[in-house]
Amino acid sequence: MSETTVLIVGGGISGLSTAWWLAQQGISVEVWEVDERPGGKIRTTREAGYTTERAAGLLVNFRNEIDHLIKQTGLTHRKRVRDQSLNRYLVHRGELTQVPMLMPALIASPLWSLSAKLRLMTEILVPKGHQDDETVSSFIERRLGKEILDTAMDPFVSGTLASDPDLAEARSVLPRLKLLEQRYGSLTMGMLINRLLKRRRANKADTFSFAGGMTELIEVLAHTPGVTLRCGMRVASVTKIQDYWQIKASKGGMQHQISVPHLVMSTPADICSNLLTPEDPPLGQLLSEIEYASVVVLHVGLDSSRVNHPLDGTGFLVSRENKMAFNGNLWMSRLFSERAPSDKMLLTTYLGGARHPEQIDQSDELLTEIVLSGLKPLLGITGSPDYIRVDRHAMGLPLYHGQYQARLEKIENRLRVLPGLYLNGNYQHGVSVRERMFQGQQVAQKIAVKLKSGERFLAQEPSLALAR
Repeated sequence: MSETTVLIVGGGISGLSTAWWLAQQGISVEVWEVDERPGGKIRTTREAGYTTERAAGLLVNFRNEIDHLIKQTGLTHRKRVRDQSLNRYLVHRGELTQVPMLMPALIASPLWSLSAKLRLMTEILVPKGHQDDETVSSFIERRLGKEILDTAMDPFVSGTLASDPDLAEARSVLPRLKLLEQRYGSLTMGMLINRLLKRRRANKADTFSFAGGMTELIEVLAHTPGVTLRCGMRVASVTKIQDYWQIKASKGGMQHQISVPHLVMSTPADICSNLLTPEDPPLGQLLSEIEYASVVVLHVGLDSSRVNHPLDGTGFLVSRENKMAFNGNLWMSRLFSERAPSDKMLLTTYLGGARHPEQIDQSDELLTEIVLSGLKPLLGITGSPDYIRVDRHAMGLPLYHGQYQARLEKIENRLRVLPGLYLNGNYQHGVSVRERMFQGQQVAQKIAVKLKSGERFLAQEPSLALAR
């Protein structure tokens, strides 16, 4: 019998962070990753003097748990924090328009008409909704008006989540706003009460990456003491045998098998479905119904002298009313100065998603033409770039479409009859790096509690004993 207490299938940020939290409590854990390197979609590339991110380029955090992990892993001195003075932009009527972050400036902004501003100011009078599976579009239009939806919320949902606000469930995509409405009857009232009662976060939110890119986080987690990482492990089957989970895999023609009391699946929903359907067909069916959007990330490097815009912000998002062929653009070399040579700029554009699903199959040349034709008039770019890189993700981001919370509740109900099995993928409770790391802590805590409650049994079974 294996000495391993927990096996995690999937070595992305969800799996690695779960392993780290488990190891901090002395729990023996292995991580099996199908790729030859851990990290999933997160990967930093350094070439031609540019540092690009294949997927997530930064971490926006307001959770104490994540601050704790960063500190304990020794990454604090490697953090590169975004300049808080940088502006945020939207494409509005074909031009870049600054998005105000404070209410007085928000009311004075040219982004919205007078009627839209009046509608925003009277939000407190809107009755509370009672539809649990309300879409983002329905929720925002009902509370704030259609103009706010089209100008501000649509680009957020489409640009950062690759989703469709007409289909995305508000309770899944905007949980904090939905909670304010349910608790206080109004977003405005909820914010005012929280401010009056000084219900502020315990730590200040900040946006950061690391000196060597997001890969630094992956590398530190992958080398956690007490965690055994095995790459190139292609899992073939998952079977429940009495109180254990038996997992079979292959690597380089060699067969591997392990039996553990606790199994964490941190793979995408479709892979989970394929592996778990033989054991529990209803669970496999629920997982198979989760949709994903394809995403393309296109990086452009060029001389600073060829960009006439001051690039005094983080980048911009694009609403569908502007009918542009990409969803947003981050000014990475402004966010983090080490991303490009001193006389260069690095711009990262996001394409595809629910808005442009066909772009995953378009050529690099066509995508580059699409991006440059859109960026040149917005940023005053002249000439040609000296660096281009395209990263593609056929299964980029899960779409929280339809009655998504109801689906998650059904999945949780199935897990109750499958003791020792835990799911921790980005199709649950948020796609951001922050939420994936936080959910890793939550899963690890569940396992630790169960192990503690079964301490007497564990002491009688050496193969299940906690590593001290």
